[in-house]
Amino acid sequence: MDRHLHLLKARLFPASITRPQSAFTFDILDNFLIDALECKTSAMSFYQKLRHFSNNAFPHKIPDCYCELMQVSCIWRDLMNRIWFGFGHEMDRSPGPGDLALYCPTCPQPSINLPLSWKDSYDDWLVMQRYVVDGNFTVQHMKMKTPEDDVLLVDGKGYMVTEGPYETHITESKSSCSNHRAMNAANVHSALIIYDVSCQWSIHFHEQFHLSAHKLPCFARFSLNFITGAGHVDGEILETLWAPFNKISPTVRSMTLSHRKEVLDDHMRDSNWRKLVGIGKSPLLQKC
Repeated sequence: MDRHLHLLKARLFPASITRPQSAFTFDILDNFLIDALECKTSAMSFYQKLRHFSNNAFPHKIPDCYCELMQVSCIWRDLMNRIWFGFGHEMDRSPGPGDLALYCPTCPQPSINLPLSWKDSYDDWLVMQRYVVDGNFTVQHMKMKTPEDDVLLVDGKGYMVTEGPYETHITESKSSCSNHRAMNAANVHSALIIYDVSCQWSIHFHEQFHLSAHKLPCFARFSLNFITGAGHVDGEILETLWAPFNKISPTVRSMTLSHRKEVLDDHMRDSNWRKLVGIGKSPLLQKC
């Protein structure tokens, strides 16, 4: 049996397949992923912690395996996500676009929480899609020196979009507004777009909606309180995602583009899972 398979059977993940010289325990890799999510720990800080655990007096004498940790942790994260979403043991089926993202159980979904005859049973405003849009300009990315060396493991399979179609869309849909750094909307019908900057959206939408807090003259016309079907919606829900993103912004700023996508996907997946398991604690559901 190959050496790397012997190591895997011993719950050791090798840094190389051909001639492995170093390996990480499964527990260490799990701890790193949890540390990154909960404590926003960078790979460098986590590895320095391991060196202190090994030799607190002379941590510099511990061999430097930081690069190996970076490589193995990326593969480990991808493997764990594939297992969690049902792709870990099926060699003939690979995840497609969005297959590694959590499905929202509260959004209107025919045959799941809507009957197949929903178009005849409900008014359009009751089941229309609601999109909350916002931009985060803190989690910026440095230009890569050698982008040709970048390796994508999950391009478009999680929450971040596929690179090729996204670049094409940006090229073909350049903004006509010089006052705001926001992108144009795709053509979507029967949707409520909630954004605190709306001048962009008039390009593709007959009507535009944004938060009442933008400026006072907009309140009567655009407030969600006066829009049929809007209901009581948290129009700033994305701010709850920006908070953890801003904490990891110094770390992801200098990552490769693919690694950055994987880390951001991981934090979005964790955020959505927390919301998913917390839905049952809603006072409205408890009263039902």
